[in-house]
Amino acid sequence: MEMEHIHYVYWLSCVKGIGNVKRKKLLGFFGSEEEIFCAREELLAKTEGINQKDVLSLVSGRDKGHILENFASMEARGIKFTYKGHYTYPGRLMGIYGAPYSLFYKGSLPDDNKKSVAVVGARNVSYKGSALASKMGRQLAENGIQVVSGLARGADVCAQKGCLSIAGGRTFAVMGCGVDICYPRQNIEEYMLIQQSGGIISEYPPGMPPVAGNFPVRNRIISGLSDGILVIEAGEKSGSLITAEAGIEQGRDIFVFPGEIGSKLYYGSNELIKNGAALVTNIRDIMDALGLFYDCSTEGQKKKVDVVLERTEKIVYASLSLEPAHISEIASKTGLGIQKVMEVLTGLELKHIVTMAGNNYYALRI
Repeated sequence: MEMEHIHYVYWLSCVKGIGNVKRKKLLGFFGSEEEIFCAREELLAKTEGINQKDVLSLVSGRDKGHILENFASMEARGIKFTYKGHYTYPGRLMGIYGAPYSLFYKGSLPDDNKKSVAVVGARNVSYKGSALASKMGRQLAENGIQVVSGLARGADVCAQKGCLSIAGGRTFAVMGCGVDICYPRQNIEEYMLIQQSGGIISEYPPGMPPVAGNFPVRNRIISGLSDGILVIEAGEKSGSLITAEAGIEQGRDIFVFPGEIGSKLYYGSNELIKNGAALVTNIRDIMDALGLFYDCSTEGQKKKVDVVLERTEKIVYASLSLEPAHISEIASKTGLGIQKVMEVLTGLELKHIVTMAGNNYYALRI
């Protein structure tokens, strides 16, 4: 079997040490992947920015049989491949600076004909932030908006979990490693589920470990695949600010939930708002900015159902906030015994308006 154009692109995507910059210089010098593949060593060495180590990497991987075998093995493992110029390559990425040369993915790619929003935020997210991220992921999915993030612990995975909780919700995780590696490992359940209702995406070839330097770089793809970026709890040096900055350069809408003035959790978020990002407080703000119709009748009906509470339930509910409180503190505030408070909290959990945020700690469910 002879190699086709896609196989040459796949080969160049996998050559160790050859990234976007060097690939661009090689293609500018030789004109095509096929010409690079066939070029003599001395001619490769004349390419600007290509050193002897790069030449050896390019030449040592020229076994056509091995390339075809690896490509077939990759496809057999459910990993798909696309590149700039191919009809499956995401249209949103075509116009961004530093657009990825190629993409590996498991599942599917975002639909260019549907709106998508990136949800990013702190890894060490507070309970309030995690609840908010989950709520926004859920509400975006309910309104047919695709959710893009990075599967990172904290706000990212909370938003993607929220999206996955809705039938038909579509979410996509852009990785800083190969798509065959789940990172972080504790998000393996979401990693598997996302492949069924969205996709795992990376510009790095299968087998690439989660190198620290890859993650800031992949953020331009997260923003590039989205129509807007929603920031939840960004501190002064939060990685989500990199995604927001990339989004600004790409002309994307930036949405930010404001936080308490002086709070380290919201320093970056509040700075974004000061610099012109859209302050949002609910899903409607985001949908209005994206030019989508928001049907408030469904949400209103949910609230009517949720507030049908018994007297003691109202007392306990009124004592709660988004900050987790211990059951003993709730009992003290309400004047009810711990056993009674426990019974009431169980009932409120069943009504989906209260959640256990830790061992004997409870908070309002957003």
